[in-house]
Amino acid sequence: MFPPITVPPPLQPIIQAWTVWFTTTFFTIPMATALAIWDLPSALYNLFFGERPKVILITGANSGIGEKLAEEYSKLPGVTLGLLARNKEHLNRVANNCRKRGANVDILVCDITDKEVLNETINDFYDRYPIDLLIANAAQAGVKYDGDEERWEDRGERYIDVNLIGTVNTVMAGFKRMREKKGGQIAITSSILGHYSAPQMIYYNATKYALVSFARDLRYLGAPHDIKVSVIAPGIIDTPMTSDPKQPLKFYSWIFASPRNLAIVTKLQLYANRFEITWPFVEMLPAFAAQSLPPRVTELVTHIIGRVNGFITGVGDEAFT
Repeated sequence: MFPPITVPPPLQPIIQAWTVWFTTTFFTIPMATALAIWDLPSALYNLFFGERPKVILITGANSGIGEKLAEEYSKLPGVTLGLLARNKEHLNRVANNCRKRGANVDILVCDITDKEVLNETINDFYDRYPIDLLIANAAQAGVKYDGDEERWEDRGERYIDVNLIGTVNTVMAGFKRMREKKGGQIAITSSILGHYSAPQMIYYNATKYALVSFARDLRYLGAPHDIKVSVIAPGIIDTPMTSDPKQPLKFYSWIFASPRNLAIVTKLQLYANRFEITWPFVEMLPAFAAQSLPPRVTELVTHIIGRVNGFITGVGDEAFT
């Protein structure tokens, strides 16, 4: 039994910081170097000679990242795409663009928060086209608009239902069928913001952080069944949501990255079976660094980021997602 005593709280950040330095110097850097050498041959082989997916299901395929992923994969010869989203009109537009590139396309109109309909939709598609690659990309990313009287405290359930529960249900519907087939690949769209972000995006951050953890554990659980699992962690991408002039993220337009380039990078790194796909990579580095900070320092950094973000966006200390 440990006695009910501990290190005095003011001293804990110092001890934690030295622990991080020690593990980084004597474990993390040597291990990362060894893993880079170990992973390189298989990554290069898979990139250039690995088997390409023939049947791909993409959720949230009606716009933004999902649309560009669909267009990028439609270039593969003989590919069949299942495009799933709620908006049939937008899906038709994306599907037509993909068909012009030679892809066979099925439109699946479905709300991922309806588990029963979602399972039926995915299973029906799988019965006709056994899925090689499932990209769970659908997400709630809307923000508070001017004149919106809903309090941010009341928006949490919507984000959790779509970004977390809906995504997990999507993934597991595909995972179970892939386990029967003994093989497949799953990619889950999270975000760099799932590692570290401004506190004004409280619900979005929390759900995306949970997806990173979920994907990491599922990659381990899927390995015995030859199911490869990856997580996509985009930076701030130029999508209809981020570029909307009515919402706060427009103030960061100077660092918006191309969704088409993200789709290209994602496709290539999924070929190489990378676990976490981050792009632009440079945007991820501060988030990685922040995760290694002692809790007391993290608290201070979060406070500073919140103040700066509140000033830039004009929302102050109010959450907008």
